[in-house]
Amino acid sequence: MQMQQILGYLGLAPFVLALVFEKFSPTLLNIAAEQVFIFYSAIILSFIAGTLWRKHNDKLSIKLQLCSNIFSLLAFFALLLPNYLALVILAVIYPAILCCEYYFDTAKNEHKSYLRMRLKLTTLVVIMHIIAVLLWCT
Repeated sequence: MQMQQILGYLGLAPFVLALVFEKFSPTLLNIAAEQVFIFYSAIILSFIAGTLWRKHNDKLSIKLQLCSNIFSLLAFFALLLPNYLALVILAVIYPAILCCEYYFDTAKNEHKSYLRMRLKLTTLVVIMHIIAVLLWCT
């Protein structure tokens, strides 16, 4: 397994831990597990959005830079919303970033395994967001 796969799947651990801790200990260091989940989600979204950034000034790079900034700002603004809306908005942004990544990837054939991994990770993260909505917002 490549390092990016190991790191990608390890990145799911804080999501899972926040959901599990809710069951046994609803607070982590006096912070609600729900808040930990949302904060981590926003950070990861910003990180993924940053991977879109390109240092060139061609049209494709500029479009990716704009997408990157928009996604990061949306993740930040989600932190200012009620938890239910934050969870829903964050869950929607993950597939949006993946679509952007796929749409603008000019070397799809060389990146098939990476895009496949991203699809799996995105699907798992969205499922965990749905579980979080059901757990915390119903």
